[in-house]
Amino acid sequence: MTKIENYIQYFSASTINLFVRDKSKFILKVAGYDDFNGNPSTLRGNAVENQLLSVPFYKDKNIQEHIDDALAFYSSELLGLNQKFDEKKIEKERADIPHYVMSGFPTYYNIEDEPIKTQSKIELKIDQLSLPLIGYIDLECENSIRDLKTTRAIPSALPHSVARQLAIYSTATNKDAWVDYVSKKHCTTYRVGNIQNTMEEVIAICQGIEKFLSISDDIKEIASMHYPNLDSWEWGQDDINNAKKLWSIK
Repeated sequence: MTKIENYIQYFSASTINLFVRDKSKFILKVAGYDDFNGNPSTLRGNAVENQLLSVPFYKDKNIQEHIDDALAFYSSELLGLNQKFDEKKIEKERADIPHYVMSGFPTYYNIEDEPIKTQSKIELKIDQLSLPLIGYIDLECENSIRDLKTTRAIPSALPHSVARQLAIYSTATNKDAWVDYVSKKHCTTYRVGNIQNTMEEVIAICQGIEKFLSISDDIKEIASMHYPNLDSWEWGQDDINNAKKLWSIK
């Protein structure tokens, strides 16, 4: 086993993007301190995506049935959260679910490409990398793949992080890739281009991860190279508590 395999067994888009975005949180994750299993916002997104991705397969199901099923999914998933959350936040996200479903429904109802499967697993092996790239495609169709993002505000251009994710999936399947951003009022679709150049970027980042994790078998030694920004909005209380353990912060 190589040093890197002490920490990760494969590359994923989320790991790659986390390494680019926040080295300390990346270290926390590969050290095994990542016990996040969701919050009301992520569960709302999961509930909406669960239903919208099913629309191409169930054209006889009306929009209200999808809304009802999304609300039921949300209520069920709330029971499994590790943390307690403010009731107002929970109810706000619940109330937003119908708006997201209604916003994204026409796009997914009118997809012309024949749907094959949701959450299709891909595994891509690259000669320059010691570990495979693994991911899950939201919706695989006969000639294309689609990724669904629910968001408060639709970006004006496709973010690099999402382009990297879809470039991996497009390369693995040899299919055109599309990203659908769904807000409460709008749905905007981006076609993912420049796949080859983006894959070169992905490979370069993965090679950086390999070098970084190969520094030592001791995660504390690797952690000593970066100090966490505990003021970042991405750091929840559990993350902060775990960081204090790993970095011995008093």
